Amino acid sequence: MAIDNNLKRDMGLRLRQVRKIFNEGGKLSAEQFAFIFGETTDKILNYELGRASIPLSLLVDLYYRGFNPIYILTGKESIFAKNSEGRKREKQLATRNIVSPSAGKDEVININKIDATDESKIPIISVAAGKME
Repeated sequence: MAIDNNLKRDMGLRLRQVRKIFNEGGKLSAEQFAFIFGETTDKILNYELGRASIPLSLLVDLYYRGFNPIYILTGKESIFAKNSEGRKREKQLATRNIVSPSAGKDEVININKIDATDESKIPIISVAAGKME
């Protein structure tokens, strides 16, 4: 069964939200995020843009690092996994007053209330690829 392109795009947006708060509330570049998970930058960007399905291995690895794969897949439940790492991450971000990932310089997304059916409300984020030095 093929996954609908809109569904892949929505999952990709949620994966990008995870990347935005992955580093103790700080955003990682796609290249840094890819390195941590043993992926290529192109693959991560393809997942985030909905061009490719997120592999099960990445979802499992994110779970063990404290992120809820159900949230990434469906947008339901908390972004944090119901395990010790998830509780640790949630507490860590709460103490820093980081409750939702930033969509841009001045825009904040409520990660629990994204309506992906209205494309005008979905932030478009430009990313540049390149080697980190």
